[in-house]
Amino acid sequence: MQVMKAYTNGEIVVYWEPDKCVHSANCVKGLPAVFNHKQRPWINMQGADSEEIMKAIDNCPSGALSYKRVDAGKDRGGFAARIKVMKGGPLLVEGECRLIGRGGEEVASCGPFALCRCGASRKKPFCDGSHSRVDFDDQG
Repeated sequence: MQVMKAYTNGEIVVYWEPDKCVHSANCVKGLPAVFNHKQRPWINMQGADSEEIMKAIDNCPSGALSYKRVDAGKDRGGFAARIKVMKGGPLLVEGECRLIGRGGEEVASCGPFALCRCGASRKKPFCDGSHSRVDFDDQG
């Protein structure tokens, strides 16, 4: 079962799913006043305005971070499923879709999430960033 944590500033709710994280650090580099893994809680919703936070989350490659506007009631995206092949990395899945496991159970209810292509992930079917460690080459 995946753990999901929620943080809010009253305008948006930010969701973090640690099992999806590939540790790209895009969030930390993009908005360190909000995302700081050395502090607890590591997400400071008062560190920037909602628009800046949403923009930083839009750069999360794995979908470990997502958000929902409190007033709109719609998650980011709102489009049909889209799958993007990342050079030397995972498949990034965005939008409405369901991921069904080998046993027929629902593993994820909708994107965004990153699926392993290299075979080395310890969180299969999700990517954990192992492609960098094993020098995955998708050019062959």
